[in-house]
Amino acid sequence: MVRSVFLRMVGGLAAVIFGLGLGSAASAQDAATPKAVVERFHFALIDGMKKGKELGFAGRHAKLEPVVREAFDAEAMARISTGAAWAKMSDAEHGEIVAAFITWTVASYAGNFAAYDGETFVTKGETPDDGKGNVLVNTQLNPKGMAPVLFNYRLHKVGAAWKIFDIYLDGAVSQLAMRRAEFAAVLAKGTAADLVAHMKRLTAEADKGV
Repeated sequence: MVRSVFLRMVGGLAAVIFGLGLGSAASAQDAATPKAVVERFHFALIDGMKKGKELGFAGRHAKLEPVVREAFDAEAMARISTGAAWAKMSDAEHGEIVAAFITWTVASYAGNFAAYDGETFVTKGETPDDGKGNVLVNTQLNPKGMAPVLFNYRLHKVGAAWKIFDIYLDGAVSQLAMRRAEFAAVLAKGTAADLVAHMKRLTAEADKGV
């Protein structure tokens, strides 16, 4: 079930429907490491889940937006997901796509991380990735009463900061690859404005009123 929900989310809403649990936020000593970036993100998610009903969708959205902006390289993710069409778009269109992408991503987390049921997430370590200086942070989700699922976060440097720019399910299913296929289908029939409208529709759908 976890795998099927993940695939549905990355194909349409976001690759984000999994519960997480951590004992504490990353320490100040390792705050700049890829592992710490992922663990701070997880900690904020679980904290929002525990307060989910109290906060409501709008409260969870407000709580998670700065966390998503800090942890993810949303501009790179939007550009890569848009594919070759990105080069033909104007700077204004780029800005609209990135803004819609961020809002959609936050809304997806806020809509799906609504309650906590004892899930746990273990960080298994960091490994070098692709020889370009990127890093994979390997994690394991332990859903309550279900088999563990592996999630690998791919990070790169943006200035001095590490940023997440892809997530892999079971080490193989790329969020970016699935988003790129979805965006290509939209752009094959429309324009940048249609892609923005598509993400805005998904953003609206993410608010389930929880």
